[in-house]
Amino acid sequence: MRKLKGIVPVLITPLNQDKSVDTGALRALCAYYEEQKASGVWVLGTGAEDMCLSFTQRLTVAQTVTEALSDDVIKIVGCSFFAPAESITFINATAEMNFDAYHAMPYHQKVSLRQIHAWYEMLADHCPKPLWAYTSGNWAQRMGPDFIAELKKIPNIGGVKYSSSNTVDVQGAIELQDDDFQVITAVVKTLYSSLCLGVQAATTVEATIFFPEIAEIFRLYEEGRYEEAYAAQRYLNNVLLKYPSPAGKDNFLRVAELKYMLSLQGLAQEYVTDYYRELEGCEKADLKAWYDANLKERRAGK
Repeated sequence: MRKLKGIVPVLITPLNQDKSVDTGALRALCAYYEEQKASGVWVLGTGAEDMCLSFTQRLTVAQTVTEALSDDVIKIVGCSFFAPAESITFINATAEMNFDAYHAMPYHQKVSLRQIHAWYEMLADHCPKPLWAYTSGNWAQRMGPDFIAELKKIPNIGGVKYSSSNTVDVQGAIELQDDDFQVITAVVKTLYSSLCLGVQAATTVEATIFFPEIAEIFRLYEEGRYEEAYAAQRYLNNVLLKYPSPAGKDNFLRVAELKYMLSLQGLAQEYVTDYYRELEGCEKADLKAWYDANLKERRAGK
């Protein structure tokens, strides 16, 4: 499998008001990421509201993205379902589509690591493309570096998206990288430290809006301008900590805020899946004021 490098945006799922997939907006986002020279996209991840999408909606997303993006962009498509049989059915339905790999994250917080390992073995054996493991303490049990080392031994496991703010665990995972296994990180607030530890790529849903700011950290670090890269990381962290996110308190994910800011850019509509709530009128006004003052004007000044 080709190696990822730089930003790998988590591709959100744009929706119409009737909650159908907005394929036009999805194509526009793909064009935007291609223009920004993203090396890859993470499709149907948690930031895409994947567990809230129907089987048919997910097929629509996979088909649209694989048609919209060129072969230059690495495409990794999620096959995570609560029912393993649905994952298998989804893999069968998408096997002939033009993308590079699958990813899967278990959505069962109480299932043991032994059973998670067996689940990955089953999926990897069935996948006609490489399968990426996908960790997050928000959705499943903690998967430490020792467990990732065991997953790496499974034939057809091509890498892991390692989502943790524990720097020691991140380092342990990164040290497992080799020619056949890549580790990418997923906590954008610790991107600079992950780069120092040797990671080559990172994925985040925050790239939906903050792609230029995240790309700046990568660029400066790659040029050896470490103090400037560190300053860019601190700036990004302050931005992420301070932008209004009232719906995020109810939704856990900031998907309503990100989609609303996308609507200000004309790239998507503001609608989210029914598990989550959208922004209310006064919340939109506050976020638009913040967006205009902190992003729109700053970027225009550059």
